[in-house]
This record gives sequence, structure tokens and C-alpha cells, in this order.
Amino acid sequence: MNRSLLVLGIVFMLAGFFFLNQGVRVLAPVAQLAGLASQVQTEEPVLPPTLLTVPALNYNFLPADLQGGVSVKGTLQVSNGQEIAMYVMDQENFAQWQTRHTGAVLLAELLAISCNFTITPKVAGTYYFIFDNQDTTKRVVILSLSVIENSIVVSPLIEDAGYGVFALGILFFVVGARIGKKKPKHQEPQKTTAPGTGCRFCGAQLASGQVFCAKCRRAQK
Repeated sequence: MNRSLLVLGIVFMLAGFFFLNQGVRVLAPVAQLAGLASQVQTEEPVLPPTLLTVPALNYNFLPADLQGGVSVKGTLQVSNGQEIAMYVMDQENFAQWQTRHTGAVLLAELLAISCNFTITPKVAGTYYFIFDNQDTTKRVVILSLSVIENSIVVSPLIEDAGYGVFALGILFFVVGARIGKKKPKHQEPQKTTAPGTGCRFCGAQLASGQVFCAKCRRAQK
């Protein structure tokens, strides 16, 4: 058993589980630095194209619930190329404008015919898009609103990073459980004996340098 591989496998499995649980957003900054992610701007409709009639010498309005700090893109089209004044106000200022025709505005288009605009409310709430017709004939306007969202699109390599890290952790854990450091085997020293010769008379084994045979007592020289 190799403890280093076991610990490494557990760390990788925990990291993979974390990435799978939290999603790719935790890896998005790293992916951007590595060039594996790009920022994409998308538009989510808040108010689909809506037709509104504004009576002569009068006003009409459309409310929309907007988020604070989120940019909103709008498109206004007045039929027959006729002009109209458009104001965007929060609820408090709209209530004041209804009684006194004064109030702080988030956006003012005094001679709008066809225009695109972008606003970013500071706080969330209901905002009113007011159309003030000072002419003696009615106006027909079409208004649409979309929320602008910036999202990060990451490479498929980053999207599957959680599965890859988790699988790598399992591999390290299995390998670490199966193998370990092998201890060298202890080798017994081999016994060696000095080579000798046999007795030239009886063949008995003689030690090296032995002159007389221990068996037949005869001299070897």
C-alpha cells in the first residue's frame, strides 16, 4: 500500500466532487486566464413588443419591474413617424409627476420617433415608461425591453473538468491500494570453502596445503 498515492487520490476525488457540486463557475476565472472561456452578452426579454395608444393632449404609461444594477435595453417605435415625449421614472417620481408634472427622470426623450436606449436602474423596483402626447392627434407607440446579461462560456474541457478530476482521484486511490514500496529481500551469505585436492592414493579430500592424508596416512609428495 502506497500512502502517498492514497492521499493524492482522496484529494483529487474531493476536488472533483466539489467542482461537480459547484458547477463550472468556480473554474471560470482560471479558464479565462488560460484562454478557455469567453464572455458573451445575451438579452432576456422583460417586456415583449407592446402596442400602446396615447390619447391627444394626454399621456399613457407602461410599468416594468427592473433589477438594480442590471442594464436594460429598450426599443421605441412611434407609428406614422409622429413625435412623442418619453420619460422613465421610478414609482415615487411617477406619483409626483402625475400631480405636478415634475420629477426626477432616469431617461428623457423629448422628440422620440424611433430610438434605441439603455438604462441601468440603481435600485430594484417598478419603473414607469411614460408617453406624453402634446399633440391634438393620438399616438400609437410600440415598446420592448430586454435585460442585458453578461455570461461566461467555457470550453467543453473545463465543463467536464469535475468528472476528469474525480476519475483521476479514483485511479490514484486504486493504484495506491494495490502497490507499495517493495522491501529488498535479505540474502544469506554463501558459505565458501577453500578448494582442495584429493589423495592420490585413496582419493580422500585433502585441505589446501595438507601434506599427509588423514585417511591413509600417506605423504602426497
